[in-house]
Amino acid sequence: MSDALTRTPASDLPTGTFRRAVSIPLDGVHLEDAATLIPKPDEVLVHSSVVGICGSDTHALAGAHPFLTSAYVPGHEAVGVVAGWGENVDGFTVGQRVILKPNVSCGSCVNCLTNRSNACEQLTWIGCDPSQQWSGAMATEFVAPARNLFAVPEGVDDRTAVLVECLATPVHAARIAGDLRGAHVVVLGAGTIGVLCVVAALHAGAASVVVTDMDTGKLERARRVGARGAVLASAPDVNEQVLNALGSPTADVVLDCVANERSFAQSIALLRRAGTLVVVGVPPRDASLPMPLIQDWEIRVQGCAAYTEADVRTAIDIAADGGLPTDEIISQVFGLEAVADAFAAATNDSSGKVLIVP
Repeated sequence: MSDALTRTPASDLPTGTFRRAVSIPLDGVHLEDAATLIPKPDEVLVHSSVVGICGSDTHALAGAHPFLTSAYVPGHEAVGVVAGWGENVDGFTVGQRVILKPNVSCGSCVNCLTNRSNACEQLTWIGCDPSQQWSGAMATEFVAPARNLFAVPEGVDDRTAVLVECLATPVHAARIAGDLRGAHVVVLGAGTIGVLCVVAALHAGAASVVVTDMDTGKLERARRVGARGAVLASAPDVNEQVLNALGSPTADVVLDCVANERSFAQSIALLRRAGTLVVVGVPPRDASLPMPLIQDWEIRVQGCAAYTEADVRTAIDIAADGGLPTDEIISQVFGLEAVADAFAAATNDSSGKVLIVP
């Protein structure tokens, strides 16, 4: 630990500028210089090491995200090193590697008090918030509440650690789906989140997982990470193929990472009575559901938004145990100065995760 820094007020830390990306929906991504961030009480200053581009970022840039509709500083999948902190912060050392949990909760609302911080009534986001209350991590530095930073375990490299945030959502989806031990699970969509849903469902004890997608390359990747079956979504008999591969006449749970009207209908058609549909993907618009069947079969439709602290810790444990298929997920790495090219690659290359190293 740096004794000089721990005794230095945050207001006395070096000042200057830092470089950050700004995403403007339907316009583009550019870089700008901003005044160096000074951590407030309970906050930590972090120098970014690796940052991932999320599907929500590319959808926002294309004007297809329902909530990210104005300019924001992206970067909510991040690993960095601690550079300093404000008052009331303990337990960190300068140079310590940390993983960002970007959804910032109030800690005092009814949901926070019942361990559902992802549903906080006052929820804000680092790197995914047009209000720009928080500057995202797609920059040379960012600040975050101390409680939103988790230590990177020894033996977990930065490329793997940056995927923890991605994995935390599928971990959350698998947890809120119910007890998956021995369950037959279908995952619609084999992008990064879909593939990690396979990992999370198997970790939760699922007996079989079958994935659908329009991309044969992504389907093969899903098989390599443990899916029992991978079915082309455009096949005329897709549902029959899914259930044959699943080894069950119906699915117990469907994790829908596509989240549109067609995928919702497919989910209901695959589920057993009293089965569960978990909406993992972000729906681009309203959609109708076959409500008479949902009512009569007592099907549960469960929204899935981000993750809690417990889900992040589970994702870290999976990573520490070698369960995160890093090389299957990451496709390209760019420097911060090439952020526009990185976003273009993330938009065009749907088979893997694009990273930025600030």
